[in-house]
Amino acid sequence: MDKFMVMAIEEAKATKVEGGSPFGAVLARGEEVIGRGRNLMIQNNDPLSHGEMEAIKAAGLQESYADTVLYTTAFPCLMCAGAIVRYQIPKVIIGASWEHNAPSREFMESHGIELVEWRLEECYALVE
Repeated sequence: MDKFMVMAIEEAKATKVEGGSPFGAVLARGEEVIGRGRNLMIQNNDPLSHGEMEAIKAAGLQESYADTVLYTTAFPCLMCAGAIVRYQIPKVIIGASWEHNAPSREFMESHGIELVEWRLEECYALVE
């Protein structure tokens, strides 16, 4: 497992300790983290505060996202998939996925997003 997924898992663990939903994400460009995020829906009473959205917001406006990779502990929902497609983040590395992710999978793949599923026990354990 690489350092960016380790960071995403750290974010998921941190939000779980805070009473939030255990999902984390990191947006990287090369070897640099440009955004980290955790699911803050419960803490912020904000249904849009998913880990992927928070990582993208933390990165701020970029001239381009074409050379970035998003690491996420769980398969992005359709809302987060929309942001990934909108900002043309070309690659998403996913720690855990389930069959119910088909709509967001199909949406991202239809827009050329490369999806890499690592199926990590650490990520599945976070949501058990």
